[in-house]
Amino acid sequence: MKKRITFIILIIFIILGISASLSALSLKKAISASKKALDAIKIQDLDGAKIHLVAAKKDFQTAQKTLVVLTPLRVIPLIGWYVADAQRGVSAAASGLDAATTAAAAITPYADVLGLKGEGTFLGGTAQERLAKAIEAISKIGPQMDSVGASLAKTRKDVDAIQSWRYPNFLPGRPGAKIDNIKKAVDQVESLIVDSRPLLLVLPQIMGQDKESKYLVLFQNDKELRPTGGFITAYAHFRVNRGIIASEGSDDIYRLDNTLLKRIPAPPPIIKYLPGVSTFNLRDTNLSPDYTTSIKLFEDLYQATAGAKDIDGIIALDTQFVLSLMEVLGPVDAYGTKFTIDTVEECACPQIIYELERYADQPVAYEKGSRKDIIGVLMQSLMTKTFNAPKGQWPNLLEAVVNNLREKHLLLYFHDPKVQEAVEKINFAGRIYQYDGDYLHINEANFGGAKSNLYIQEKVSQVIKKGKDGNLDKTITINYKYPRQMDNCSLERKSGLCLAGIYRDYIRVYVPKGSKLTSSAGAEVAFTQSEDLGKTVFEGFFTVRPEGTAKIELAYTVPLKVEKTYKLLIQKQPGTDGIMYDIDAFGHKQKAFPLATDKELIVKL
Repeated sequence: MKKRITFIILIIFIILGISASLSALSLKKAISASKKALDAIKIQDLDGAKIHLVAAKKDFQTAQKTLVVLTPLRVIPLIGWYVADAQRGVSAAASGLDAATTAAAAITPYADVLGLKGEGTFLGGTAQERLAKAIEAISKIGPQMDSVGASLAKTRKDVDAIQSWRYPNFLPGRPGAKIDNIKKAVDQVESLIVDSRPLLLVLPQIMGQDKESKYLVLFQNDKELRPTGGFITAYAHFRVNRGIIASEGSDDIYRLDNTLLKRIPAPPPIIKYLPGVSTFNLRDTNLSPDYTTSIKLFEDLYQATAGAKDIDGIIALDTQFVLSLMEVLGPVDAYGTKFTIDTVEECACPQIIYELERYADQPVAYEKGSRKDIIGVLMQSLMTKTFNAPKGQWPNLLEAVVNNLREKHLLLYFHDPKVQEAVEKINFAGRIYQYDGDYLHINEANFGGAKSNLYIQEKVSQVIKKGKDGNLDKTITINYKYPRQMDNCSLERKSGLCLAGIYRDYIRVYVPKGSKLTSSAGAEVAFTQSEDLGKTVFEGFFTVRPEGTAKIELAYTVPLKVEKTYKLLIQKQPGTDGIMYDIDAFGHKQKAFPLATDKELIVKL
């Protein structure tokens, strides 16, 4: 009897061993095929990616089947955890690949239009026709995202069931941290697919597929930072008809301000901190950090100008958006000048930025004359070059546009509620959001400090602790460094640009409603506390001279009790570019990071 039991146990272990070996072999092949699919995607080879995705999916499914034999081991303490996690991990991978193959199949008919190597069905036409076809393609792909989202939901469910604490970070490769990163990545991808579907459905409407759309485009100079991204330097009118975009002219914002038919007093921050300005101008209306709030104020005043037109929305862009397109397209010609992204000595900045600053440098008697519509002409030149770009560049251009939307160098506002809801859901509208947890948004306005944001370097440090009452005690330190000699910024100067002037910073720090400021230091006008946009706001003002430094310190309490998990949402100010953040949460020092997009930080205590 004992020999029979021993024999049965031996057979079971042999079967389990064979199953584990077969699973390992299938997983090895699946991982290899997945890497090949990723490599194919990187070179825009859709057909190659599809082949490797199918192979990877098949191998993961084989691994799933062989791992089923190990299911009885899940009842064994400790060992059962890891068996279950292995099965969940393979199941999650198979579902993820299912989502990828579905998406690839949906894109295939439009591969050539989207600039991918694949069996597309649209091979000819002008550049404008290709763009119109691309818009149509994206709209048709949208409904199929439901199936992709369902597969990703299954992936997320399996991944979320894997507990990272079972895999200590002292082990080689820090497996626990990798699992947490995978969970976060899956959540982000699923959210992106679900949230982007409404935008894909309204994109044809935005691009005038059935009815011509008209937009006002604002150029925000992020080198003179303002709450929604930069000082409003110029504006342009564009119309879009079946994907074909055409300029209807552009001009300097000061000229439009001169046509205002009504004059109203400027709000208190402008009266207090912007020298010599007593009335409200269009160029100063982007005072709220919430783009929609600011743009409604702009539009109200815009309707009182002689140049007002019927429009369907207002789009704002900054210099970073222009630079990112030129990184793909190369130099652009306008007014007989070749604009490039090469660095010039005059400003230690890209040549196109220097030329745009020459245009925008209002205090000097610079003859703008025939160049008054430079923004519209430049944007039209960029669009023409985009239309005529080799189709292999289109994925790079699309990626540049999406990155600029995510990083808030391109902001959208539409009159149609359905369209506006879609862009807000995917965070392309520059909104200040409500959040169930801790919150931080630092918003700054350069009030008369020339183009200081070309040179100002900024770093933010946060220390979060639990207070005696169980609420949060927070300290924020913002360090500024201005490593540039001062320019001649007098109104009498005969030549040269005023780029490096005294930085006059109107700063507001948005935190959870109900927070209390306990101390502050570094501001020339002491911080005050108020409420705005459903947040508590700490407001102050200070200056930094060229070749100088400054430090702002704020200590405050947040009415938020934290037990096992601390959550923080940091919203990025439009127009800023990678300000470094250093965070210590309850003794858990986080890796410093540049704030390129809105960021959610989750710390398990």
